[in-house]
Amino acid sequence: MPPASVRSRRLTAAALAVAVLSVYGCSLDGGSTLPPVSDPATQTYDVSTGVNIANMTRISQHLYTQDFVVGTGSTVAVGDSIEVYYTGALVGGFQFNRRVAPGPVTGFRLDTLSVIKGWVGGIPGMRVGGKRKLVISPALGYGYNTARDNAGNILIPANSVLVFDVEIVSRITGT
Repeated sequence: MPPASVRSRRLTAAALAVAVLSVYGCSLDGGSTLPPVSDPATQTYDVSTGVNIANMTRISQHLYTQDFVVGTGSTVAVGDSIEVYYTGALVGGFQFNRRVAPGPVTGFRLDTLSVIKGWVGGIPGMRVGGKRKLVISPALGYGYNTARDNAGNILIPANSVLVFDVEIVSRITGT
């Protein structure tokens, strides 16, 4: 066990650290609040994303959509199980995930327990066979969380605007 003077210094340092954190908070800027989430309308998009925010439909301040193919199949609703092809990218063009034809589709239930809120707000109303671009602010994406791959590499930095190209392959009525 360390001498009493060393223990005393350690306890004092720990108490000081707790006091500093309680005064300044645990935010990104040392203040008591987090910075505002990134606004999709103020971003500069790499040409590879295909985003022209002025041509998109603003669903909310956090979500923009643009249909490229409307589709002719049944209409998707919240709670439905669907299968999709998609590409996910950051505004700078980095693709963090991609599932495209002829590869396997990705299936999930369209609800906030299964996917990010931006998908739950941006996919309903699409028809099977439809293709839509979604631009999602961090408020409906991953917020201030950082998404990493299995090796610990950062795929999606905190406070990132996300760009998705989504194609609805099939729909199963909600259960």
